[in-house]
This record gives sequence, structure tokens and C-alpha cells, in this order.
Amino acid sequence: MAVDPVIRRAGWRNHLTHRFRHVALALGLLVVAPQAAADLTQGELLAGACGGCHGHAGVSTAASMPSIAGFDRRYGARVLREFRSGVRFSTIMGRLMAGYTPGEMAQLAAYYSEQPWQGANFTADPALAARGLRIHEARCEECHEQHGRYQDRDMPRTAGQQPEYLRMQLFARRDHPEGMQQPRRMREAIAALSDEDIIALSHFLASQE
Repeated sequence: MAVDPVIRRAGWRNHLTHRFRHVALALGLLVVAPQAAADLTQGELLAGACGGCHGHAGVSTAASMPSIAGFDRRYGARVLREFRSGVRFSTIMGRLMAGYTPGEMAQLAAYYSEQPWQGANFTADPALAARGLRIHEARCEECHEQHGRYQDRDMPRTAGQQPEYLRMQLFARRDHPEGMQQPRRMREAIAALSDEDIIALSHFLASQE
């Protein structure tokens, strides 16, 4: 049976449109992939100034410094912008970020987000870790899910960080909440913790991988 020429032309146009979309998508990927690779390369170069504190590829070995390898890139970029603007206070980070553009901060965050996470390899006191687990499940787990392993654009990973860093952060957030970026629920949860609770919680979190 003969096919109406109009239908044949319409079918051919649909075929061409379909093929064009595939070609456009492929070209788009070809453009995006080199750009992403370039961002990572540039981010690695920029990260040279960070390793002294945060360790090689973002894996900290310093007691008071956090590991940043594997962090969500959106969270990382936002934190860097906040250091630059002064919303998040840090004498060192504020001065460092003043020399970076928003694009460079995004490249830094992208680079560190692609680095493999490594925990602190900390052996906790069993009794303190057990107490810390109970505290975490009662006061922290609702937001910091998976025993602190969960992370997203608004939530950093807390599991596996250096114990001294965790203690410092928890004490600072409890004792000087006015100078900290933290939601109301976190302020309320930390305010009720004793010194011993904070030490136990840091033991538990640092021991998690």
C-alpha cells in the first residue's frame, strides 16, 4: 500500500529531529566533559595552598583540622563563599578566600568533592563511644543521618573526622553559638550537652568510617 507523501515527509522530519537531538546531546557532553576535567585540573592546582592544613587531597592528619575529601561540592563551594564574605568566621580561611574568585572557589570545591574519603582511623574508648552513640541517636541522628556519614548541599559529613577537631567544634558551638553558622535545632541540641557528653560524642563520631 502506498504511503501518503505528506506522511512520509513528516516521518522523515521526525527521524531527523530525533537524530539531531542525539547529536546535540552528544556534542553537549563533549563540551561539558572537557570543561569538568579542566575545572578539576585547575582545582588541583589551587588546592596547593590547602594541603598544609587539610592534608594531601583533603585527607587531614592534623588533630585540629577537618578532612574535606569527598565533601559535597555544593556544600564546599558555599562554605568557601561564606569564609570569603565573612558570614563564616575564620582568620586564616577568610584571608585565603579573599584572593579567590567565585569561579576558583567552585573549582576547588569540585576538586575536593572528587577525592576519596578517608576516615581518621581513630580507636575510640569503647565506653565513651557507646555513650556517644546514645547521644547521637537521641540528639543528632535526625539531621546527621547514618551515624554522621550522610552529607548533602547543606549538611557536612561528621563521621570519621579527627576527634580533636570534633571536640573543638562542639565546644565552640555550645559555648559561643552567636558566632557560629548553625540552625536553631542544632543550637538547642548542643546547649544541653555536658563536657563529658561532647567528649563521648567526639569519640563515637571519630571512630566511624
